[in-house]
Amino acid sequence: MTAAIAGIFDRSAATYERTGAEFFAPMGRELVRLAAPRPGERVLDVGCGRGHCLFPAAEAVGPDGVVVGVDLAPSMVAATAEEARRRGLDRVTVREGDAAAPPVDPGSFDLLLGGFVIFFLPDPASGVRAWARALRPGGRLTLSTFQRQDPGYEQMLKAINAFVPGEGGREPRRPTQQFRTEEPLTEVLSENGFVEIVHRVARFETRFADADHLWEWNLSHGGRGLVERVPEDRAGEVRAAAAEAAEAMRNADGDLVLRTEARYTTAVRP
Repeated sequence: MTAAIAGIFDRSAATYERTGAEFFAPMGRELVRLAAPRPGERVLDVGCGRGHCLFPAAEAVGPDGVVVGVDLAPSMVAATAEEARRRGLDRVTVREGDAAAPPVDPGSFDLLLGGFVIFFLPDPASGVRAWARALRPGGRLTLSTFQRQDPGYEQMLKAINAFVPGEGGREPRRPTQQFRTEEPLTEVLSENGFVEIVHRVARFETRFADADHLWEWNLSHGGRGLVERVPEDRAGEVRAAAAEAAEAMRNADGDLVLRTEARYTTAVRP
């Protein structure tokens, strides 16, 4: 499963958050705001992707801080490392590595960030223990998960899933649903090394000009994994069905609007 997910994001890297619709960037900025990195701190960003938490964290820690990003997708790592060089951020290091077992020394970080990553871990409890080991005593953790996705977008994914062999009209199975409520997240954190767990919810809107724009965006992140399971000879049909379902997202001004509720969770390693 880990290799398959890494492959999906590797194929998404070139267009990830590059379709003209900001989705992950504002959510990453909010995560960093709540995490409150301090000047001079050492920050680890697991599953860093294209740097939507990484770069705001680098700005916060300043020239005396250190920010390390790890990601399993080689193309994500390459693109993000190049962006760090372009920005002149010599305090940022991006390396290939597993978010479930980051290749870092124990107790070497003040703060760990995990933007929309915990639900991809094959064993979240083991991953959380690894995150606790990476932090010094008193180190902090800030995660984001999806609390609620737009019902219209959910209908679009269901329409796509209807074209996946063997799926029929079932709801698509999505890793993101694993931590849709607070309780399982609180449990996995509290049982594996963290205290002072606090959850907050923020709401975001992402606008798309039309169904083609939404389709392009859906292929630019983990959503492409579902599309890639549809037989190639049904590509036209599935795209038409997705566009029809997405009409439920149509706003009064004519845009398609994706409304998302993200949960932000902070915790401390004692």
